[in-house]
Amino acid sequence: MQTYLIAAYIIAWLGVCIYLVVLAMRMRGVRTELAAVAELVREQLEQKEQ
Repeated sequence: MQTYLIAAYIIAWLGVCIYLVVLAMRMRGVRTELAAVAELVREQLEQKEQ
């Protein structure tokens, strides 16, 4: 019975680690998109000033 608990513990931690990796990848994508939007806004503000 103890081996089942160890296996469940390992599977649970693997699930948590995979979730964190996926979350980090999504955050990286959002940061990239946010930087692109910020650049577009900056360019539009510069065009309005001219």
